[in-house]
Amino acid sequence: METELAGRSGRRKAKIARVTVVDQVCASIKQDIADGLWKPGDKIPSESEFAEIFGVNRLSVRMALQKLNTLGIIETRVGEGSYVKSFSLKPIMREVAVFYEGEDKYADVQQLRYLLESECMRLALQKSTEEERERLGAALQYYNDMTVEFYKDIDDEERLDHVVDADFLFHYQIIQMSHNSLFRDIYQMVQVLIREHIKQLLSRRVRARAEAGLPQMLVNETHEEIYRAIMDSNADVIQRLCEEMLAIVPVPGMDIFE
Repeated sequence: METELAGRSGRRKAKIARVTVVDQVCASIKQDIADGLWKPGDKIPSESEFAEIFGVNRLSVRMALQKLNTLGIIETRVGEGSYVKSFSLKPIMREVAVFYEGEDKYADVQQLRYLLESECMRLALQKSTEEERERLGAALQYYNDMTVEFYKDIDDEERLDHVVDADFLFHYQIIQMSHNSLFRDIYQMVQVLIREHIKQLLSRRVRARAEAGLPQMLVNETHEEIYRAIMDSNADVIQRLCEEMLAIVPVPGMDIFE
């Protein structure tokens, strides 16, 4: 028996960590926040209230709250108490985004857009409100208006930027209609990359069609179909559009990334 225990202990590479009372209190409060018991801006119980809830001393609670402050989960205001903070990865992702800029990363951005936007279109069918659908219609009209203005002078960089902004807003409205806050935050965090991706796709398509002597497309038929499918709650059309949406080529037989 002793030999067996010795053999087992000899194979063990790490010690079993002891979980302190402070860590247990900290983990419990974090879990309650994650579960939505307290939302951003809500005031959480005081030290004495937590001490009574958990059956521990106030010092342990105070240390746990300090850890949560350090993690940026709560904010303790002198004389007022502690409040749940809004958490955002946006500042971090803005710094990270620079590593994904450049033409060699366009395919990666396209795949990310496909994953996010296709799923959000499906969710929008189930969860979007009438008001949100009306906003999508307004976003589509704004995009169409900006497109008409752009094609009056396709060499005007400012007009191109306006179309890109309108295109992004249309897709972002769909993201919001999914009612998934994580999808929304991710889309916002990488919006610099998505805007650049939209700009490159549009400018290359316009240039390629001009060089091929083809008329420019004044209306984005895919946008129109997306809008109509969501308004009609047509899951079959959404499924097809999910597969076609970002497989954009400017001219038949021509690769957008060439």
